[in-house]
Amino acid sequence: MALWLAISGLGVVVAGVPMLESPVERTKRDAAAVLGNIAPGFGLYVDDRLCAECHPTQAASYPQTGHARTLRPATQWQLAAALDGMTFPDPERGIKYQYRFDPRAGLSVTAPERFGSDAFPLTYAFGSGRRCVTFLTLIPNRFGQTVGIEHRAGVRNGRDGPILELAAGHQGHEPAQDVEQFGRVIDSPVLARCLDCHATRGEIRDHEIRGLEPNVGCQKCHWPGREHVIAMREAKARGDEVPARLPRPPLEQIRACSRCHLPPGTADELLKVMPDHIRSVRIQASELLQSRCFTQSENRLGCSTCHDPHAPIASDPAPYVERCLDCHAAPNAAACPVSPKTDCVRCHMPAQTAEGGIRWHDHRIRKK
Repeated sequence: MALWLAISGLGVVVAGVPMLESPVERTKRDAAAVLGNIAPGFGLYVDDRLCAECHPTQAASYPQTGHARTLRPATQWQLAAALDGMTFPDPERGIKYQYRFDPRAGLSVTAPERFGSDAFPLTYAFGSGRRCVTFLTLIPNRFGQTVGIEHRAGVRNGRDGPILELAAGHQGHEPAQDVEQFGRVIDSPVLARCLDCHATRGEIRDHEIRGLEPNVGCQKCHWPGREHVIAMREAKARGDEVPARLPRPPLEQIRACSRCHLPPGTADELLKVMPDHIRSVRIQASELLQSRCFTQSENRLGCSTCHDPHAPIASDPAPYVERCLDCHAAPNAAACPVSPKTDCVRCHMPAQTAEGGIRWHDHRIRKK
């Protein structure tokens, strides 16, 4: 019997400290020390750095993804300081917004023509910045409930700095109260959905986000990792071989991704009523499920077939063409008679312009 087993079995202690400790006990103690610092109410979650211990490749590429920048306090947004002193003339209301940034006071906006020097805080920055960043502030309504004010102006990255423009969904909006001069009201149910998709965890309470874990981290898609981390550390301490975790089946992937990769206010019913409407390109999951590539794939084609959620989205069509050829270059597979090895995306998934002037690739993968 190993010495550490003999002594630990006796439970011999000196001055209240174990003389020797088994690897399993040490692992449990270390895990408990780490997990003991988790915020109340979120005890099933762990620090993502624990995930990186076993998944270093994914952890290294993740910071470059849009998922790593879906939500943060506005003061932590990388272009917040660049907004200081900028002005945005509202194209519909004829007023000008002026922006201020102070590292301690945060980011704020004024509308001098309407409210003089009174500043409205811009608390949270939503969006990766790939298309646009919008600002949200939590305030109480007249009933004391928490609502959000989504600011009128959104920001996108330009070559020479941030570019301010009217945020999507604000066109034609008529303010019903003074606060809506700064943005539109987001009620509690919609606010909860915004947080659900843009943060790993958090709870809206008392006009703030408690226990915020911003961005779409490991545990947003793979679920809270406390029990998994403990089990893996204990298995490693015992010397057990840890089996590789199988990826989600493609249909399950599509359903999981589509929880958030939908524009606000849309649903699959849109496609049933208007299957060829241009807005359908924004509902990639429903489009993909109707494609022949999916229906004839025997549940082998999913979102991660072409998109690695742990890596930046490629703008070059070449890697996507390679994924097409993985199937279509196989013996007895359907091959394109026009361009069998190139142009798959340009011909069968053309980019279409939908609301807000944003271009989306058609995931119906239509036959031309």
